[in-house]
Amino acid sequence: MPEKNNAILSGKVIAIEESHTYLEEKFYKFTIDVLRLSENHDSLPLIVSEKLLYNNEVAVGDYITATGQVRTRNQRGSSRKKLLVFGYATEIVKITEEDLHKIVDKNEVEFEGFVVKKPVFRETKTGRKITELLIASNRQHNKSDYLPSIAWGVDAVFARNFKVGEKVIVTGRFQSRQYITRDSNDNPVTGVAYEISISKVDVIKEG
Repeated sequence: MPEKNNAILSGKVIAIEESHTYLEEKFYKFTIDVLRLSENHDSLPLIVSEKLLYNNEVAVGDYITATGQVRTRNQRGSSRKKLLVFGYATEIVKITEEDLHKIVDKNEVEFEGFVVKKPVFRETKTGRKITELLIASNRQHNKSDYLPSIAWGVDAVFARNFKVGEKVIVTGRFQSRQYITRDSNDNPVTGVAYEISISKVDVIKEG
């Protein structure tokens, strides 16, 4: 059975490119700049069907609100698979110039799923507690989205004891994070990871 997976994002469109075609339906990849409360920004990928743009033209520089889900898929590279994490739009509303003064950037995610890897707990040098989770949320047609998620503070202490197979419900935000890795010549390379920053997580007791 499909699990709950809802997301709403609003912000400025900073890039649009063709993504792929599936069953003769064309999809585009939007990059949305979403403001955080900290005044930092997340640049987030959003997959949009051409059907959502019919008589609803969206251009770079426009502000939009998109509702949908956070999804994932595996991309096979030359050496190993890479998990792609992205927003998937089921509706887009363009914010008109007259309403720009009303914009409040939204970034809200809520989903249910199953813990599929042992939680990874760590504590930073400043004492901040962090737990990394990978949660599989089932959807239609026997597909699942494997959502990397980060819990903080008390929720991190709570989540570090989750067992593989436990069902949880998460609320949080979709965010981007830069990291440094090294290429085959040991040169530093900057990458971008996408994940769910958890604001609340609970175990769902079934039966």
